[in-house]
Amino acid sequence: MHHLASLLLIAGIYLAVLASPGPNFFILSQMALDGRARAARCVVLGLTTGSVAWVLLSIAGVATLLARHPQLGTALRVLGAAYLVWYGVKLLRSAWKVPAVNAAPSTALAAAQSHWAAYRTGLLTGLTNPKGAAFWTSAFAAIFPDAAPLWFYGATVLLVALMSLGWHLGITLVFGIPALRSGYLRIERAINGLSGAALVLLGLQRMVAR
Repeated sequence: MHHLASLLLIAGIYLAVLASPGPNFFILSQMALDGRARAARCVVLGLTTGSVAWVLLSIAGVATLLARHPQLGTALRVLGAAYLVWYGVKLLRSAWKVPAVNAAPSTALAAAQSHWAAYRTGLLTGLTNPKGAAFWTSAFAAIFPDAAPLWFYGATVLLVALMSLGWHLGITLVFGIPALRSGYLRIERAINGLSGAALVLLGLQRMVAR
């Protein structure tokens, strides 16, 4: 019962982290509204891979390493912030461009490359997301029980993977609703601009944070 309660506690806190708006939400909602459902799902897989990597690293003791060497945590924070700024600038630039007609990839190779790029975007976002990094190296490390049985490690990894996959897929489904998409198409450039500005501001805020 003690370990089950710990597992439920991890699930509850992780759900709160997932539910708070951040770069994952901005990127997925923008892609889903833009009609890039397959690419958005590849981003979801990348985000989930990043979450699983973080939980494995935290279990392996990386949280302790970062606590003992704060300069490593600072480097990770700055790297994640720089990535957010870069992605936000991309969205801002797209907000100023006139949408191209018939610009969809025309070959299977182009589509595969696009999907891999989307997965890579999700993976990098998941690994460098300051909010996620702070959770895995602080709250999660603090609540993970000492001397837990082997099954608990596997259950924690599976729980995190399923929660990340379910939550982020839910975002793509909600924002992929046709009624939302039709309205989005009328204000696409404004949405891109707002999302881009939000990511840039979030990244800059993380760069100067202590």
